Amino acid sequence: MPNYGMPGVAIDRTMSMRTGAVLLAAVVCVGAGWRVYDGVREEDGLRISLHTEQIGDGVVAGTQVRADGVLVGEVAEIAPDQQGTQRITLRLDDSRLDGLDDSLRVDYATGNVFGISELELRAGPGGAPLRPGTVIDLTGPNAAAAYDATMGSLLRSVSQVSNEVLTAQLTSVLAQLAGDIRAFTPLLQSMVVLARTVADAQTLPMSYQLGQFGSALGGAAPFVGATLQVIDQVYRIPVLRTDRERFDATIDTVVEQLFPAFERTMYRAGDEFAEYAAMLTPILAAAAGMVSTPEQSSAELRELLDRLRSAMPETPDGPVLNVDIDVRTVPVLAPLLGDAGGR
Repeated sequence: MPNYGMPGVAIDRTMSMRTGAVLLAAVVCVGAGWRVYDGVREEDGLRISLHTEQIGDGVVAGTQVRADGVLVGEVAEIAPDQQGTQRITLRLDDSRLDGLDDSLRVDYATGNVFGISELELRAGPGGAPLRPGTVIDLTGPNAAAAYDATMGSLLRSVSQVSNEVLTAQLTSVLAQLAGDIRAFTPLLQSMVVLARTVADAQTLPMSYQLGQFGSALGGAAPFVGATLQVIDQVYRIPVLRTDRERFDATIDTVVEQLFPAFERTMYRAGDEFAEYAAMLTPILAAAAGMVSTPEQSSAELRELLDRLRSAMPETPDGPVLNVDIDVRTVPVLAPLLGDAGGR
């Protein structure tokens, strides 16, 4: 009995080889079919591309893609494109893309509290339906259609706001607010005084308030009358009524000639006398230095003037020197004076 034979089975070598070949071919066909099916299954779904200038933090191959909170696919590939842009390839379930077309918008959002990023697709204003290989341009004028709301972007925004607003700009705003409040202080004080006056007036009797208002109105009438009288007198000035050209010429002379000439004179005087003023300063300093004790000199001068005033009192004929001369020791003048005491 041959080695490949089986008891009770009539088989020869040729049939055995044929059966083995058929089984081997079947195994190969099944393996090839499985591989083809697996490759086709992986390529299931709609593949589109996003041409963008920025990618949100944490967005990588395998990142989930959602539309209205529903999982519709994932990021298949991220590759660099021309001029510093990127191309994000999405593999989507076309059965869940209701309401989305090539005008869609993209949000790089945070999927959970741990900050894991995902793509959120939003419906646009309307466009062509999505087809395999569609490229959605999110660069240039369309860059605003891609919004980065990931945790990294939020942290950077908070840091920028802290550096720019909570430091220098906040200080500037507080300083400006303080200046504005200081400028409005008189108005606020007036409002407080008015409110206090109104509150105090509410506690006063009505008769007293009407009396005070009557007093105020009594003074208003003469004031209004005087104002109208002044206006009438100004209006009745003869020059203004009969010789308006002369009045205008006078005003023009004052404005066009007198004021400019006075201005030039003052500027000229300032230029010419500036050096003399500089020379006068050391002279005055030296004069001040000549009096070492101004208080003592002032007191002595005042005493001297008081004594001169007492020595020359005022009389109807004018100031007269109040002095006595003793001539008793002069023999020549003594007989002339006689009994006058020699004084």
